Amino acid sequence: MPEKKKILFVNYSLHSGGIEKSLVTVLSLFDTRSYEVDLQLFANEGLFFSRVPEWIRVLPPLFPKEYRLNIRRAFPALLLHGHPLLAVCRLLVSLAGLHGSMGERLSKMWRVERRFVRRPRIRYDAVVAFMEGQPLYYAVEKVEAGVKIGFIHGDYNAMGLNREFDRPYISKVDALCTVSESCKTALETTFPDQRAKFHVIYNIISSSFLHSMAEKGQGFDDGYEGLRVLSIARLSHQKGLDIAMPAIVALSQKGLRLRWYIIGVGPEEEELKRKAQEMNVGDSIVFLGERANPYPYVKECDVYMQPSRFEGKAIAVDEAMVLCRPILLTDFSTAADQITSGEDGMIVPMTTAGVEQGLEELANHEDLRKKYEQALSCMDLTNEDEINKLYRLIEAETD
Repeated sequence: MPEKKKILFVNYSLHSGGIEKSLVTVLSLFDTRSYEVDLQLFANEGLFFSRVPEWIRVLPPLFPKEYRLNIRRAFPALLLHGHPLLAVCRLLVSLAGLHGSMGERLSKMWRVERRFVRRPRIRYDAVVAFMEGQPLYYAVEKVEAGVKIGFIHGDYNAMGLNREFDRPYISKVDALCTVSESCKTALETTFPDQRAKFHVIYNIISSSFLHSMAEKGQGFDDGYEGLRVLSIARLSHQKGLDIAMPAIVALSQKGLRLRWYIIGVGPEEEELKRKAQEMNVGDSIVFLGERANPYPYVKECDVYMQPSRFEGKAIAVDEAMVLCRPILLTDFSTAADQITSGEDGMIVPMTTAGVEQGLEELANHEDLRKKYEQALSCMDLTNEDEINKLYRLIEAETD
């Protein structure tokens, strides 16, 4: 029997985001007969950390848990636990992340962190950086591997990444994967000389798994009898929750019985809750926090809404489609990669007025919601064979 090939996956953490969920799915399906898989995280934490399969070897994190604290707590904690150099690193990273676009902040932070992260002790047959930014930079600079594969999970330009800083890293990977044709086009436009190495690997969806999870655990328990709108999202600027919030308030003021439930946590949580309080939303907006199993909520909602400013291919939307929920999306650049507006969901302008009009139409026309449900019920979105694309990229370079 041939020796198993050694593969290293790299990601920042396993918090409750679509990228992290997708990574855990890939790891759970990975062929253990042919590969030994290690997982390197910058921080060994997050809602999905407990879902890493036991046959995956999780390496010690690149940074201790104190590093992830707020800088005011991280600096003294790192000193107290004998990490004076990392305390300095954390301080410099905090300063580097204060200003600039996402790409500018990531590049400035990596210029600091690259000096403090260790290299793996062994050489791998392949390394897979499952996320842009630090995981990609680490895989290129610090990992010895026969093949280097990167992932970018969104529209490169919409994400505000730093093309000049990223260019040498992208030139050094053997393959760069993304999650939709639109995202691939964005990469080809930005880096035309590298287009031969760009590939689409869709987020892996298992219908049987989602339906089984939707039957387990607790869903809505507040006894509400109006229209339930659900969003699952990291509470960040990207997800556009601030765009939708005034629309919910306006519809409630019109007398529409509607309640918006939000599952997720993130950097804008306090700000969004403050805005909700200022708008006097009452009980029309409910923050549910993290949910290890959100699928009973998805199954029971009347409308699934994703009001994002940009996405790659939103895995939460795919999952809501599998569970046949009527979908409302804003017109981010990859929205039409997921639904056909008017046939199996609705795409509205990325404005408060657009969200308000779309929700009002869905709320007042049950026949329209039923039409979308019926269209989605006829689709088979299961695509576990997507993992074979990743195998081929690994084998093409290591054979």
